[in-house]
Amino acid sequence: MTLANPRRQFIRSAFMNAGASMAVLGLLEGRAAALPKNEETDIAILNAALGLEHEAIGLYADALSRNLVPTGLREYAVEFKGAHEGHRDTQVEILRERGVTAVGPHEVDPIREAAAGDAVIRRLLSIEAAAESAYLRLIGHIRTSDYLLSAGFIVVDEARHQTIWRRALGLSIY
Repeated sequence: MTLANPRRQFIRSAFMNAGASMAVLGLLEGRAAALPKNEETDIAILNAALGLEHEAIGLYADALSRNLVPTGLREYAVEFKGAHEGHRDTQVEILRERGVTAVGPHEVDPIREAAAGDAVIRRLLSIEAAAESAYLRLIGHIRTSDYLLSAGFIVVDEARHQTIWRRALGLSIY
């Protein structure tokens, strides 16, 4: 299984669940070349990215609550869930400062696996890869400096999370 298909499905699902604008979704799916740099675009990107964070938090919570993360990797999953909660809180605060109501969490499809193992780690890796891909595609369309800085830090977190999961699976980190 490659990460491309689950990544595409994850991005589409998370962004649709967050009520992302069709323009943002079109950009992520390669159907649009650019978005206008304005407050409306920044808010659309913030809310769409917030949907990604809600998705990641929900999947990590599901995996952790059902003990689907192998014992030696559980601390990482707890840490990464916390990082996504921090990303969420930052984005909610940026939206609040702009007088915008942030999108709330949505129901997340549970992880299908019934036992801890590589399949669960691959699913968590796909979440991180999808989030990094989405942030990298959207970051150049952000106009507001505080959100641009925040998105830059988030991309670094997503890359670090991927590195841990890739190493746990014995995959190349390059």
